[in-house]
Amino acid sequence: MFSCPNRTSVNAGTELAIRPVETPSRPPGGARWAVWLALGLMLVLASALRLWKIHDVTGNVFYDAAVRSMGTSWHDFFFGALEPSGTVSIDKPPVDLWLQVASTRVLGFDLVGLHLPEALGGVAACGLLFGVLRRPFGFAAALAAALALAVLPVSVLTARSDTMDSVLAALEVAALWCSWRALESGRMRWSVLAAAVMGLAFNVKLSEMLIALPALALLWLWAAAPGTRVRVALATVGTFLAVALSWTAIASLTPTSMRPFPIGSANGSIWHVTLVYDGLDRLSSHGGTGTAEGGAGPLRLLSAGPTQYWTLIGVALLATSLLGLLALVALVAQGREHLLSTLRSPPGRLAVGVVVWFLTGLVAFSAMERLQVRYLEAFAPAVCAVFGLSLSALWRGTLHRRRSSGDPGSRRVPVLRVGLLCVGIGLLTASLNKDAYVIRRARSDSLLTDFSTPALSRYLRAHRDGTHYEVAGANINDVVGLVARDDLPVLVLNSVDGSLTHTRSLRALVAGRRVRFYFVAPHPCHSGRHCPYNQIWAYAHSTPVPRQPGLRRFTAS
Repeated sequence: MFSCPNRTSVNAGTELAIRPVETPSRPPGGARWAVWLALGLMLVLASALRLWKIHDVTGNVFYDAAVRSMGTSWHDFFFGALEPSGTVSIDKPPVDLWLQVASTRVLGFDLVGLHLPEALGGVAACGLLFGVLRRPFGFAAALAAALALAVLPVSVLTARSDTMDSVLAALEVAALWCSWRALESGRMRWSVLAAAVMGLAFNVKLSEMLIALPALALLWLWAAAPGTRVRVALATVGTFLAVALSWTAIASLTPTSMRPFPIGSANGSIWHVTLVYDGLDRLSSHGGTGTAEGGAGPLRLLSAGPTQYWTLIGVALLATSLLGLLALVALVAQGREHLLSTLRSPPGRLAVGVVVWFLTGLVAFSAMERLQVRYLEAFAPAVCAVFGLSLSALWRGTLHRRRSSGDPGSRRVPVLRVGLLCVGIGLLTASLNKDAYVIRRARSDSLLTDFSTPALSRYLRAHRDGTHYEVAGANINDVVGLVARDDLPVLVLNSVDGSLTHTRSLRALVAGRRVRFYFVAPHPCHSGRHCPYNQIWAYAHSTPVPRQPGLRRFTAS
């Protein structure tokens, strides 16, 4: 699994070689041209899979509404407001959405502008993965890993959506690159830079970046010179926390009356949303979203149910696991001394770090109670990196076998090579077939339903009559589609864990003609012990609007 092309193997007859890092001489002009051509073709393929017919993919109306609202003022931009009056905000830092706001300001608020930053993030992750592996492991391993990521269906699906996981993956791989530079040079500044990048990744998708963090922290400690590990640990932890918590700390200093109420918080605390709602609760069924298909367990990602984990990533997981185990067995068979020297070299340690990242993701996503497909992007680069390293190591191992008739292993060389080619070609074919399905069907990774319709938007715009709020809704998910479509303030009655608009305030707003309509999605309650009283009042004091399903007009103060 751990091969590096920089020095001749001690025992070229049988072993998978790991060689110390040296500064490689510049390859001949023709070789450089071939490297750039292969890299360019891989990036073209990655771009085509992520950009082709991207305008047909439906958006995630929750984040689209935030992007639309954030473009209305700097206040809403900074806090990630979910509707233009800035009363509620998204449940995470809006760093990634800032990219989408910039994109839509240039290209216009449409599906291309919303999706482009994420698609480019997915392409960047492929290029960065090639860059990470090229120097320590050679061109073949780097290209195999980057190509696997370029066609991996779960990565294609996620990058074609307007959620932030593809940008997260690009930042994780960028941090891995910095960590390799730290291993290679022994300079602490690279580890600190990697920690800063991971802090930025935390501001993109919060706890999801923790999948890669243990592996990278291990690399930072390995990169430290003897006697400096405590100093490196303090520097990297301090840098990570400073960057990771920067937005949350600054935003929390603002009085609650001067900023939006974050969805997911019980009392308006951004810290609660950051550390609990989007942190600890994601590991359990409390407050989590996503599918529980197949339930938590070691075979979840091999499920062939409606979510299709099997075709999105399961095939790649099986191929990677098979090749990784074979490469590990071959490495162990070379003896304890060779194994230890491998694990102590910078390339060997980088490979171990990648494997730790892979295993952390596999265990975490198998154990999560509720899982959304896009979460898997947090360890997709590690899956593809292990695949590329294992495939390359096994292929190089066959090259070092003696071809003499006295070497029994030499007779197996053609069979091994054919087997490796079949695995590689089979994975590429299966991935491209699934990618074609994803593109043809305009698949999205969003599970959120837009309960509103264009006809409803037209009716509400035509009957506003000077009201401040376009409509009132039981919760933000009921009316985010209207916000994304109309860019008008809406009145949100309740958050996840409490009331946002008390009944007395709602009564006053209705009496003052600040809001005329109440939109009822299929699920809200209208009576009963556990139904919020503001919803009971809103339903009781409104009547249905003819030919507008779910829409009711307030009738009394």
